[in-house]
Amino acid sequence: MSTKSFRLVTIICEPVLSSAIIELIKSVGASGFTLTDVRGEGSGEKSSGEVPEEKLKIEIVADASLAGKIMGEIATVYFENYSIIVYSTEISILRPNKF
Repeated sequence: MSTKSFRLVTIICEPVLSSAIIELIKSVGASGFTLTDVRGEGSGEKSSGEVPEEKLKIEIVADASLAGKIMGEIATVYFENYSIIVYSTEISILRPNKF
């Protein structure tokens, strides 16, 4: 069984931002994503959304170069004005041709 290394980029954001973030990740080259409703609270500033603890998690499987582009664009566009978390982890994929 052969695997290939990729990055899993995870974005935790307010639901109001999801459409714009999905548009952004597609514009830099992402071919797909997974979107999940999540809840949580941190020590940072409060959400501007209607229900502060409700968040969305957007996950993108990408090569290292694309992962860096996605993270850089999210930081540039959203970090100054929104409560948003972005991180990446190394993963191994069994079907790399899908990405």
